[in-house]
Amino acid sequence: MNILIAPDSFKGSLSANQFIDILRNRFIELGENHNITSSPLADGGEGSLEVISKNSGFEKKITTVKNPFFKEIEACYLYDKENSTAYIEMAKASGLILIDKPDVMNAGSIGTGLLIKHALMQGAKKIVLFVGGSATNDAAMGIAVALGIKFMDNKGKELKPVSKELIHVINIDNSSSLLKKHPTQILIAADVNNPFYGKNGAAYVYAPQKGATPENVVFLDKGLQNMADIFKKNFNIDVQKINGSGAAGGIAGGMIAMFGAKLVSGADLIFELNNIEKKIKQVDLVITGEGKIDNQTLNNKLIFKLSQLVANHNKTVWAVCGYYDGDSKLRKLLGIEKIFSLAKSKSEINQAIKNAENKLSEIVEDISKELKK
Repeated sequence: MNILIAPDSFKGSLSANQFIDILRNRFIELGENHNITSSPLADGGEGSLEVISKNSGFEKKITTVKNPFFKEIEACYLYDKENSTAYIEMAKASGLILIDKPDVMNAGSIGTGLLIKHALMQGAKKIVLFVGGSATNDAAMGIAVALGIKFMDNKGKELKPVSKELIHVINIDNSSSLLKKHPTQILIAADVNNPFYGKNGAAYVYAPQKGATPENVVFLDKGLQNMADIFKKNFNIDVQKINGSGAAGGIAGGMIAMFGAKLVSGADLIFELNNIEKKIKQVDLVITGEGKIDNQTLNNKLIFKLSQLVANHNKTVWAVCGYYDGDSKLRKLLGIEKIFSLAKSKSEINQAIKNAENKLSEIVEDISKELKK
């Protein structure tokens, strides 16, 4: 059988490449003689650069930037010189993964802006920004400062680009914006539909994961409302009306207003970069995977997008997940023929995360049995 293994990462346990290696090696150990190809996937969050890094012509660029708390670190991005395109992952410079303790109020995205600045100096005419996994809620204030924009309070004092200062912004000076000297297309790769502010907005939905208390959330949401007003006044753009503007702590909305960025699907972009459709056409079965599959997966999550693509070519898809919170009806709605879960109940989830490699090895035996039927 021709099999394509195309998983997302299992957050907190397995990378997409680890998943692929375990399946491939276990199939060999079990004497399965299949023609296996692989393509690690991501939806615009952490790991996005890893899954596109094998594309020929992509050069890894390393530079010194600042982490969410302004400490100097080294970070990388990928540069496609032939197409003058930089692929930048926000998590590399402004991610939760970089800090010991989340503190969204005092975190900023300046490091991501410094990566963009470095890419502009390389001659980039197009920036693709993967925004998942950020530690901030600063509406791209930090990115903008790194690119020459200033934010002032009611006394004309320049503000530090961190989330808690959004509420104090009265004026934006973009006269020295680097993007005026270096016109560049910016694409924001994300797969969320959250508005800029409000109960489903950036602060209420994502800030608690970044260390915000309930009081912080209310404060940050007011800050985002203030920024939406400032953006409307300065750039004549109502970011609240743009689906997905709340992605990554309002980074998407800020980038759209200040730099004319466009939102694109992270999953679709990675499908395209990895020629996933061509690979699907050449196989009989696609085995995918991610940490959790539930009703939320139907909201255009990566696995649902992949299963739709597989269905378009009349091929079969099976999925492996850390935990499946659903029934046969959901499985049919997702278009997945079989689902294998590392944890059999919610009480087993933590254990499955800790022992993901062993659990996955055991699951491959179940997959092997199903392949023989």
